[in-house]
Amino acid sequence: MKIFKHIFCLIIAILFSGYSCYSQEKSHHKCAYQFDMLRDTLTKEHFRQEIYIVQIGDHVTKGFTYQKFYIDSLRTHNPELEKKLFSISIAKSFEAFHRTGDISYVRNNSFTYGAFTSDLYKDYGKNEIRVKDNIQRQNFIYKESLQPQDWDILSDTATILGYHCQKAQCHYRGRDYEAWFTPDIPINEGPWKFYGLPGLIIKLHDTKGHYNFTLIGFKKAEEPISTKISNDTQSISRKEFLQMKFGKIGETMQQMEMSKTNLPYEKSERKYDDIERDYKDK
Repeated sequence: MKIFKHIFCLIIAILFSGYSCYSQEKSHHKCAYQFDMLRDTLTKEHFRQEIYIVQIGDHVTKGFTYQKFYIDSLRTHNPELEKKLFSISIAKSFEAFHRTGDISYVRNNSFTYGAFTSDLYKDYGKNEIRVKDNIQRQNFIYKESLQPQDWDILSDTATILGYHCQKAQCHYRGRDYEAWFTPDIPINEGPWKFYGLPGLIIKLHDTKGHYNFTLIGFKKAEEPISTKISNDTQSISRKEFLQMKFGKIGETMQQMEMSKTNLPYEKSERKYDDIERDYKDK
């Protein structure tokens, strides 16, 4: 009970402090999307469902998963508690894995980041996107020009979550997408790197159903947007980062990390690709 009391107090402190010493921007609205990613295209195994948060400011919009925020906050503000909870979670996951033979108990334990490991900033003042990401424990950051997707707005309409919505589609970095946006909320934002429609994106998915976002919450929220960059973060280009993460370097780093837990790693177990597939292009 003491552990959960510490967690509750920590989360409250984080929410009210807002990392104000690091923030350079304040939000005026906040969205919460239910995010679902297909991990295994053969068995149709999904990652656990996650909550993807979008803080919308006048000049900067930040996107991140709540799971990553929670783990990073514990690691920063109470590393001893984070280590203790991580050990408990891993022990339970391995017990379930050895009992059932189902490795998903380990991959989806409550102290793994999940599908998205990045903090993503759309910086309209600098006309750039910044992405902080990592490969295992190594932190990276890359930048790219801020450009909306080349949307084709269709005549299809529907009512979703009580909002009048219109359909749009685009091709973006190796995948075809369908989106539903609502002019009822005249904010041209959406999850992850998606934006540029005449209304907030309510639902978005690629046509193969590998990546899915569905709005589950939207409200006015004046909160600091943390832009902290740790000193050990290495600058890199987007394609170089993805080539590392999904290539031999990422595989070696993952194998080394998993060897610490005595969990066997096989290259063949990775049956999914990044949301951006153009890193393979020469």
